[in-house]
Amino acid sequence: MTAGIPRTAHTGLPETGMGMGMEPESGTAAGGLDARVTVRRGQFVLAVDLHVAQGETVAVLGRSGAGKSTLLRTLAGLLPLDEGRITLAGQVLDDPAQRRFVPSERRPVGVVFQDYLLFPHLRARDNVAFGLRARLGQGRRHARDRADSWLERFGIGELGDRRPGALSGGQGQRVALARALATEPRLLLLDEPLAALDSTTRGEVRTFLRTVLPTLSAPVLIVTHDPTDAEVLADRTIALEAGRVAQA
Repeated sequence: MTAGIPRTAHTGLPETGMGMGMEPESGTAAGGLDARVTVRRGQFVLAVDLHVAQGETVAVLGRSGAGKSTLLRTLAGLLPLDEGRITLAGQVLDDPAQRRFVPSERRPVGVVFQDYLLFPHLRARDNVAFGLRARLGQGRRHARDRADSWLERFGIGELGDRRPGALSGGQGQRVALARALATEPRLLLLDEPLAALDSTTRGEVRTFLRTVLPTLSAPVLIVTHDPTDAEVLADRTIALEAGRVAQA
């Protein structure tokens, strides 16, 4: 991810690595996501309070324009808060009142976008290994070995040498998820993870996610417009309407 954020950054992270081993700040609760989000984009205002516990999966439903993607991009560090505070595992990621902001590339957050954003020139193995090398500084051999283990875990170990163009939609989704999880993020964000799949593949991948997500210790947020995804995959659901929580 790229930040592109105008605010002066005070990361609160060490100069190397992703801050995976940082201790929570004094007075903050360890574990989980706590977010008070206010973001203004023209006439649209997103104002959401959200808590997701460790190991919990929360689905965010809403029509197009309700603010789902804005919320995800704010948590990922692609949009700064105008007001509020985002804390993850006790670490402040964004607090405009304190002029604190951790840019996207340094947040311990894994994101799977709707179109996966796999590097087309890299094989599946190297797509998964990319984050391990770029974000965690691991050597090529170790990163590729770990990538292979993630592909095996997701049932596509034999596809490590294929490039994204040679993968089916379901296979590409698994590679993208493996890439997001390989860095052991403290928060996983899924942006319409099944929307780009045909109906048959969607059912297969939904079943796969239903198996994988409960095994994660990190909080998970799924942005979707499909109530079936929310019912099958999430522990609870919130519905957004015009930038506000309409139902929880």
